[in-house]
Amino acid sequence: MKEDRIIIITMILNFIVAVFKMLAGIIFSFSTLIADSIQSFIDFVTDITSLIANKIGRRRANKTYPFGYGQVYAVANLFTGALLFLIGIFIVCQFFFFEGEVNPKLELFAIMLVLIAIKSITVYLLQHYGKNYKSELMIESSKESFADLASTCVVLVISMLVILFRQLNLDINIDKIGSLGIAIYVFYIAIKMIIYNIKEILTNTEENADINEDVKYEIEKIKQIELKQLRTIKMSTYYSVFIKVKADEKINIKQYIQIEKKIKANLKAKNKAIRFIDIQPV
Repeated sequence: MKEDRIIIITMILNFIVAVFKMLAGIIFSFSTLIADSIQSFIDFVTDITSLIANKIGRRRANKTYPFGYGQVYAVANLFTGALLFLIGIFIVCQFFFFEGEVNPKLELFAIMLVLIAIKSITVYLLQHYGKNYKSELMIESSKESFADLASTCVVLVISMLVILFRQLNLDINIDKIGSLGIAIYVFYIAIKMIIYNIKEILTNTEENADINEDVKYEIEKIKQIELKQLRTIKMSTYYSVFIKVKADEKINIKQYIQIEKKIKANLKAKNKAIRFIDIQPV
């Protein structure tokens, strides 16, 4: 799918950004940039889990999983949240034990600007194609990438403040403060993700009135079928729709299949929150 291709491209870009941040942080003894590179690696890992979850989540409902595989998104995000929490602990350890002293140079600023440009392209790709493909998964990924872009800009500002404080002879280790700030931010995001996705796994019965109305409208347009039962279930960032219809006895199997395809296409085009649609004749 084109959606998977975009995620793979952004995944590669995130990996490049993370590696160069780490190398630049080590070369210039910039602890804040090292901490930020770890956050970028998480962005890369998130892309991988999203790609895997996307492939599993597209599977149709069956007897074992009658409501489909939509909850795999919540499981993937829960894994990312737990990993992010561990990374936060690592950044705190770095805060106490990393004794490097940043020495900003022109090369560092050049690298930072290039990384910001790459990250901006990543955010644009995810936002642009997420809207085009009506992919809630890509839109959510764009938010994570934007957060990483914002933190990279903050790191650039911190590197400038280091130079300013030295010029003013202020004995403030702004690099250490920045590293601790990123650790706090990582903990905040991790805890938020863990709590939200645990709730998503424990409960998935949230109805959506807009989706229900869209389904009823699309089925009412087709005279050959009648809506008998409708259920919408929230699966992480998406909704699964389960429909039972009564078909007119005069239509054949080929006509019914065409009707079913038309309903699914119209619903997905109308509401981007709908990802899984299961229609069963009764």
